[in-house]
Amino acid sequence: MRAIFLLAAAVILGLTGGYAWSKWSNPASSQAALPSVADDGSRETAEEVQETVHFDNCAAVRAAGKAPLFPGHPGYSKDLDPDGDGVACPP
Repeated sequence: MRAIFLLAAAVILGLTGGYAWSKWSNPASSQAALPSVADDGSRETAEEVQETVHFDNCAAVRAAGKAPLFPGHPGYSKDLDPDGDGVACPP
């Protein structure tokens, strides 16, 4: 009986941990949900911040120390990710 209880507890713990890991490890979903606070105290969404940050090319991204960029990160654009793999300006 004790072995069944331990097995059930391990399964529940594994499922819970896997679900939590999937929520915390996805940068695109966590970035989109977090608001930022500007210097003047106004709140902006991550999408608004992403739209205001622009890099002309990957050299500018690397010079700013922001490479690589992923979808949802400020400054990411499909123009910087020509192969469409979700990684713009890989190191």
